[in-house]
Amino acid sequence: MTEGRDVRAAILEAAMAAFARLGYERTTVDAIAREAGVAKGSVYYHFGSKDGVWAALVEERGRRLARASAGGDLETVLKGWVDFFWEERAFLELLLSEAWRDEAREQQVRAVLTGVVDGLPLMPDRDLSVRLLGMAAFGAMAVPALHLMKTRPEAGRTPLYRLAERIAHHFAGV
Repeated sequence: MTEGRDVRAAILEAAMAAFARLGYERTTVDAIAREAGVAKGSVYYHFGSKDGVWAALVEERGRRLARASAGGDLETVLKGWVDFFWEERAFLELLLSEAWRDEAREQQVRAVLTGVVDGLPLMPDRDLSVRLLGMAAFGAMAVPALHLMKTRPEAGRTPLYRLAERIAHHFAGV
């Protein structure tokens, strides 16, 4: 394996696996390095600390979520989220559990989600901000997605695509 980008990517993938398996608190830099097949010093060189690995992981997955959010109408965006959730199940689980247990991690995740939902094609309500509506849409897709992946993975994405259509129509007032 070459140094630089390949090592960094391997460490992030290993960290995702370790965080998913052990949770944030029980994951150590040693565990991340072992999973990545690199020296512990490589983790510190690229990220500085376990917190640095977490921050880079959230930033990198946040960019992927932002790309999944690019699109025209709300239905397209929500279906993009379904695809992201399906491909990044472990990250979704971390978002819905580990991220909210620590203020610094929460702020990092909140910044990513805010960036994603602020660009949604939603009309503001007289009493509700676009951000609050966007967070509601995110939650309305994320929780059912995780539930379906855990209880009926054989159903595939189709039920979630239908949910995306319903939510988009609801937000549009149809």
